[in-house]
Amino acid sequence: MTRYLLIVWLVLGMPLAAFGNWDFSRHSIPPSEIISGGPPRDGIPALFHPEYIAPEKADFLDEADQVLGVVLNGVARAYPLRILSWHELVNDDFGPDPVLVSW
Repeated sequence: MTRYLLIVWLVLGMPLAAFGNWDFSRHSIPPSEIISGGPPRDGIPALFHPEYIAPEKADFLDEADQVLGVVLNGVARAYPLRILSWHELVNDDFGPDPVLVSW
């Protein structure tokens, strides 16, 4: 699905953006009436250098819970989507390599 969306953007969105064909003077809602519907800037706190537990001790997860897995430098880590949905970003280290996990 992500690959499909990228192809659609490359075919349709990129040419429009590249040639500046966006007309912001025509709109059905006055810009002054548009308000943010999400958290403010920096309103979702990132995680920095999280602590890990062994999988058998992760009693807060159900078997059906999904995780985002990363393997780098022989180190494997799992980031539960349940937690990533609240934080969206994890700044972590895999040995000498810093890694940003984004959801």
